[in-house]
Amino acid sequence: MENELFGNINAGILDERLDAFRRNVEKNLPLIKKHGGLQSVVPLLAGRHIFIAGAGPSLEKDIPLLKKISAMPSAALISADMALKVLLKHGIRPDFVISCETTPALFFAGVDAFDMRLLAFSCASPANIRSWNGNLSFYNWMMRGEPYDSLWEKAGTGLGFVATASIVSTQAVSIALGCSPASVVLIGNDMGFTDSYYARGCEPLYKDLSRCDRLAPFVSVQSLKARRSRHYEIRRNGRVFYTSAQFLAAKMWFEKLFKEHNCPVYDCSLPGCSETSVIKGSLNNILAALF
Repeated sequence: MENELFGNINAGILDERLDAFRRNVEKNLPLIKKHGGLQSVVPLLAGRHIFIAGAGPSLEKDIPLLKKISAMPSAALISADMALKVLLKHGIRPDFVISCETTPALFFAGVDAFDMRLLAFSCASPANIRSWNGNLSFYNWMMRGEPYDSLWEKAGTGLGFVATASIVSTQAVSIALGCSPASVVLIGNDMGFTDSYYARGCEPLYKDLSRCDRLAPFVSVQSLKARRSRHYEIRRNGRVFYTSAQFLAAKMWFEKLFKEHNCPVYDCSLPGCSETSVIKGSLNNILAALF
């Protein structure tokens, strides 16, 4: 099942995005040459407790504590692109934002990023990257063979290679683990859902609002979207969550990776990763254990 999931997703990436990858990396070359890769990021994360904020609904419950975390010198906060505006709305400024989105989106529109660094996939949307006005570092995916090798040659093999599995948070975790952190903590990386895919205030929800009218209110649009993505069930502590093939592939990839890695990994996402691969708990209890 695992091999089938990853194979289908990798094939889907090539079928849907290869042309965009080629166009995007060509347009990104001036910024890639100006800003470079991940080499400067490693010392910024080494030895720190790295918190990775995804855009799942459970992110909302941890907003108050994330404000404290963002002010801790021994902690570093990496936000997924979709989660950025949720954090900023609550006065939380992450140290890093990560994006691999290959199509134009409004993740960074109106954002003053003077004190943040964007970690950007070399084939990400040029429109998104150019709307970012803070520090910037690029990376390639750790995927080999053609057509990937040609893309990385174009972007520059010195940027750094990052392992990935279907969602941007897997890339954030790969970067974090490669920087010898004190620990990694997952927040809002739910990879499962009940009625809604995303935390309130995430950019995709604004697109859904444009589809609403009196016959299709926002709650109905969200519920329909969630129902259409109910490919599998996850049962956790008496609760039933649903997940898509994309989320399930990421979940399985995470759990395998964490079992093989010595760095302590904590998870307060719902449902998130299994207790067999991470240390589960509330963010409050995790902070008490770490600090």
